[in-house]
Amino acid sequence: MIDVERLLILREVARQGSKAAAARALGLSEPTVAHHLKALERRAGVPLTRRVGRVTKVTSAGEALLEHANAIASSLESAERTLHRHADLNVGRLRIAAFQSYCASILPGPLAQFARTYPGIEVGLVETETDDALALMFAGEADLVIGFADDATPPPTDLPVRPLGRDEYLVVLPASHEQAKRKRVDIATLADERWISGCSRCRAHLSEHAADAGFSPDVAFVTEDYVTVQKLVAEQLGVALLPSMAVGASPAVPGIVTARTKPASYRDIFVSVPHDAAPAARAFANLLVAGG
Repeated sequence: MIDVERLLILREVARQGSKAAAARALGLSEPTVAHHLKALERRAGVPLTRRVGRVTKVTSAGEALLEHANAIASSLESAERTLHRHADLNVGRLRIAAFQSYCASILPGPLAQFARTYPGIEVGLVETETDDALALMFAGEADLVIGFADDATPPPTDLPVRPLGRDEYLVVLPASHEQAKRKRVDIATLADERWISGCSRCRAHLSEHAADAGFSPDVAFVTEDYVTVQKLVAEQLGVALLPSMAVGASPAVPGIVTARTKPASYRDIFVSVPHDAAPAARAFANLLVAGG
């Protein structure tokens, strides 16, 4: 009978493109990965991988085995989720995927409270943008997503979504800008400016907000680092639209001012867990909602 562990090692080599990368992903040594692959090839009676430059490719026979390896991996992940659903809150794990500014500003407190209440739960965190976080959940690699949505990018409709509050977008200007002294800045007055934008959802929001004001923004720079955005503004390389949560989570940057926009615009923060969520995910979601 073919060894299941070796099949999964072959699968990881195919995914990573090398034995060394697969070894790192699996927490094994490269010689151990090579040993299991050779043993699997002896069992199969045909080569399963081949080197193409620095990349390890899977042969046609290996591709045939990969179909079964993927099915086994999917079945094992489903079995693990089933076990988690039946577990209590004394043991288990919780894998959270959340966006950067929430991680920096709000998440540490609830994480600490959860750790004190459920010390037996192993918690992992991936800091990533909302679309990538949702993809991790659909792939079974995250148990809970904290994301944001707005009119340009609505929340998912195929997952339970619970609101965690609203976050207003602020315009970020050089301190020397002619609009810098205003408490509210009409977004239409910035139609001729160069813009600095962030993640894909933030760019979509900027485009829609600007379109409502009658212009298309000239985006000169794109970066997902909120501090970089503000420093570029301070150097008078453009203006930006940032969520207030992101501004508050960043260290103060000299040479910029922030102001509310006219009309105002917001993003909605949400938490989402799968329909068959494990108890730990449901408990953490409840904690976030209660704190919101």
